[in-house]
Amino acid sequence: MPAMQPVVVKARGHPDIKASDTRALELLEGPEMAKRAGVVALDASYDPEALAALRGRVRVTIAAGRESDSFEATVWPLVHQRQSLVFARDPAVKPRVFAGMASKAAADLAPALKEALRRAEDVTLTLAPLAGAALPPGTLYLVAMPIGHQGDLSPRAVDVLAGVDLILAEDTRVARDALAWRGIRTPMTSCFDHNERLRVDLVAARLAEGRRIALVSDAGMPLVSDPGHLVVRAAVAAGATVTAVPGPSAALAALAVSGLPSATFRFAGFPPRKGGKRDAFLDAVVSSVDTSILFEAPQRIAALAAALAARAPDRAVALCRDLTKTSEEVRRGTAAGIAAALAAEPEIRGEFVLVVAPAPPRDAQGGAADLERIVAALVRAGTPTAPLVAALREAAGLSRNEAYALVQRLKPEAM
Repeated sequence: MPAMQPVVVKARGHPDIKASDTRALELLEGPEMAKRAGVVALDASYDPEALAALRGRVRVTIAAGRESDSFEATVWPLVHQRQSLVFARDPAVKPRVFAGMASKAAADLAPALKEALRRAEDVTLTLAPLAGAALPPGTLYLVAMPIGHQGDLSPRAVDVLAGVDLILAEDTRVARDALAWRGIRTPMTSCFDHNERLRVDLVAARLAEGRRIALVSDAGMPLVSDPGHLVVRAAVAAGATVTAVPGPSAALAALAVSGLPSATFRFAGFPPRKGGKRDAFLDAVVSSVDTSILFEAPQRIAALAAALAARAPDRAVALCRDLTKTSEEVRRGTAAGIAAALAAEPEIRGEFVLVVAPAPPRDAQGGAADLERIVAALVRAGTPTAPLVAALREAAGLSRNEAYALVQRLKPEAM
């Protein structure tokens, strides 16, 4: 990928410049609108082809006489056909806006520069590309994508995604929708559960050539209940650098807003759909001494809540729906209460994260020693193993494996 070169724009100041707009700044064609709040210079002239070649994040430096100031902005992929240049804070693409997500507007420029712009005959605007400038060759970047609010994609993520040679995307349609309006036209190919193994050789070969590759999932951090493990393993085996561009994570966002203990936690991912594996999974969740974080699809979230309520009805849980979206909702309560609320919903929609509080300490359940004495007495009385295990799971919150191990351990003591 050829490196983008800085572009210099020549303009001139004007006595009527106010530079008071808090949303944008602009360089106009003529003096007739110099009093507009966002105008910082007039008669902008530049090489149209060089300007059109800019993509992604740029550092903009405005100089007038001895005064200067700088800010960053993201160049949109729209063809620029106007002499005037508009830089806006707004992250949305608009036809008349050359660059958005600007870190400053006209009002934010240094007061000394504003005064110089009113006096200076010559004004210089230099646009220096940031994307790719500090991206070492042969590197795989794991880039976090927004989980709902598109403003959560960091400036560094924009720089990396605009500067790499290739983006591996879980779904290229989703990635293109998220990145095209940010001025990112990096070549892209798919990498999902059913074709990740086929991408391993491609990744290893490109990294060995010194290429830079980014891996993104549809939302959140790659590899968190998403593909990417094989790609990362191939990159490591090839001796390439693997680094993360951290950002949004549904699991961590849900933990943070849940109100549940967060000193230690476990990410459990999506539960198995049926059979013994599902039972073992849920038993592990309710018996865990750490807060558990689960993902589930909308069509199965009610069944998951009901299964947890059957095992630990009074357990504190937080159900998070559509985190960071305008439809965000967090319900906090008991497993039984959340299950009942979901059962009453006629149609369940959204993206869900369920956070489950850790199991209470054994001492709070009567004490480990008392529990063992009771089990030992029941074993001596000839109680079969199966009903004992069932009772321990329900009354003491033990998993099937824990309950069975306890009964087996106490059998010799009862003989």
